Amino acid sequence: MAKKRKKEKVEEQEYEFRPPEFDEKEFLRKELRDTRAVLITVGYAAFFGILAACISMVDPDLVLMGLVLVVAGIVSLKFFYPLVKVDVKEFTKKNWAGNTVWFFFTFLAVWVLLFNFPFSDHATPDVTEVTIWIYNSDTQNMTAVDYKFSSSDGDWKWVPRWGTTTDGLLKATDAYTVNITARISDNGRLETVRLAIGAATGYVAMVDEGEQRYGYEVSGASLSAASDLMFYIEAVDEAGNDLTFYPADDPFPITA
Repeated sequence: MAKKRKKEKVEEQEYEFRPPEFDEKEFLRKELRDTRAVLITVGYAAFFGILAACISMVDPDLVLMGLVLVVAGIVSLKFFYPLVKVDVKEFTKKNWAGNTVWFFFTFLAVWVLLFNFPFSDHATPDVTEVTIWIYNSDTQNMTAVDYKFSSSDGDWKWVPRWGTTTDGLLKATDAYTVNITARISDNGRLETVRLAIGAATGYVAMVDEGEQRYGYEVSGASLSAASDLMFYIEAVDEAGNDLTFYPADDPFPITA
């Protein structure tokens, strides 16, 4: 029994692990092939992204064509690779999946980049934080009233910063001065910001007060005591996109 154990021990000591041979040239060849395929895929996707952006710039209503193009581009990869001498015979499912992901995100990045400022501008200006500042020279009192959405009523209303009602805050007399202000922004550059009182005609330029705020001052005597204060703010950017704001839900009351 002792001799048998000794023999097994000797056999165990004689075992030697031999790792498989590593083909460095084949490994480098495969890595270079995969890298080249990715670079070609990125360039091909960028071409489709530029094409989609050009179509969207010509007609924004055709923006959904981008989805058609990205699908067409991914499907056409298997026909495009042979044309640029990319050997796909050794491609695995991992290669195809990876290149598809590269194509999709490159296409999306190029398309979104070119479809936005500074390459193009399709967004209208934004008018927010509309406020009427009312100064009464007789009492030397300044009142601010903000145009806000009321969740309880489900519509927009004039909400005084101090007090609970707008009744009697503005009168059509020389003692009152009204400054209509708003925050007006755009993803590009604004070309004109104008305001009209009473009707959407006879627009005049608003004054840039800094930090994207614009204002226009008018005397209470120039307002009509027979009607509420209705005004229109028109903002146009350099790309020609325009927006007209007016407090249709709740014109500001003027007291006779």
